[in-house]
Amino acid sequence: MDKTTNGSGAEQTTQAGGSPRQLASEPGRPAARKRAGDRIRDRPGARRARRAAEWGQQKYAGSSAEYLRNRLNALDFISQGMLFAATLLLCFVPFLIVAAALAGRPVVPAMARRAGLNKQAAADLGHLFASSATTVHAVVGTTSVVFFVLGGIAAATALQQLYERVFNLDSRGLKDLWPAVIWLAFLIGAGSLSGWAGPVVRGAAGPVLFGIAGMAWAVAFWWLSLWILVAGRISWQRLFPPAVATGVFWAGMVAVFSLFFSSMIDSDYKEYGPIGMVFALMAFLIAIGVVIILGAVVGLVWQERSLSFAAAVKKLRRAR
Repeated sequence: MDKTTNGSGAEQTTQAGGSPRQLASEPGRPAARKRAGDRIRDRPGARRARRAAEWGQQKYAGSSAEYLRNRLNALDFISQGMLFAATLLLCFVPFLIVAAALAGRPVVPAMARRAGLNKQAAADLGHLFASSATTVHAVVGTTSVVFFVLGGIAAATALQQLYERVFNLDSRGLKDLWPAVIWLAFLIGAGSLSGWAGPVVRGAAGPVLFGIAGMAWAVAFWWLSLWILVAGRISWQRLFPPAVATGVFWAGMVAVFSLFFSSMIDSDYKEYGPIGMVFALMAFLIAIGVVIILGAVVGLVWQERSLSFAAAVKKLRRAR
C-alpha cells in the first residue's frame, strides 16, 4: 500500500514538474541563452549595426530633422492636411466648376492638364461634371451664386488659417476676410494666365525650359500668395524660403501624380463607378494639403536654423 502511494506521488511529481532530467537541465537554460545572445551581439555585423544606430541617434538629436519633426507634430500636419483637403472638396472644387462655367470654359481639361491626366482618365473624370451651359443655367439667378462665392471664400480662409498657424500669427477676425477675397481674385487671374500661356510656352520652349519656367511660376505664385494671405505681417524676405519649398514640393507632387494618377482614376472608375473617381480626387487633394503645409514649415525651418546650400555641401564634404 505504501509503495503504491509512493509510486503515485512520484508519478504526480514527474507529471507536474517534468522529468528529472528536464528539471536538472532547467537552471542551465537561461545561462545558455545569455551566452547565445552574447555571441550574436559580439558578431562583427551586429556590432557595426549597433554603432550605426548609436551614431544615427547622436546625429539626429538636436538636428534640423528633429526640429522639423517637432514643428510638424506641433501643427498635427497630417490631420490638418486631410481637413484642408475636405474643405477643398466641399468648397473649392464647386467654386472652380462654377467659375470655369461662368467664364465659358469647361473645367475638366484644365484639371486634367494640371494633374497630368491622359485622355482616357480625362474622359472618365468628365463623367463627374455637367456641361458648362447646364452649370451656368443652374447657378445664375438663384441662391446658388451665394454658395458659390461663400465656398471660394471658405477655401481661401482655410488656407489663410493654415499659414497663421505655421507662422504663429493671431487671427484678426473680419479683418482677415479681405486678404482672402483678394487672394481668391489673384488665384482666378493667375489660373487664367497660366491656362493661356502654358500651352504657348510648352510649344515654344520645349519640355525642359517649360519645366524651369513652371517652377519659377510656382515659386512666384506661392510667394505672392503667402504675402497676401498673411496681410503683409511678415516680410517678403522671410516668406521667400517657404515659397521656394512649396514650389519645389508642388512640382514634385505633380510629377509623381502624373505617373500613376491616370491609372488610379481609370481603375477606380471601373471598380466603383463615378464615386471611385471621387476617392482618387480626394487623394490628390490630401497631397495638396500636405504639400502646402510641408512647404511652409520646411521653408520656415530652413530660415530659423540658418541653413544654406553652401553649408550643406561643406558638411557633406567634411563627412566624407
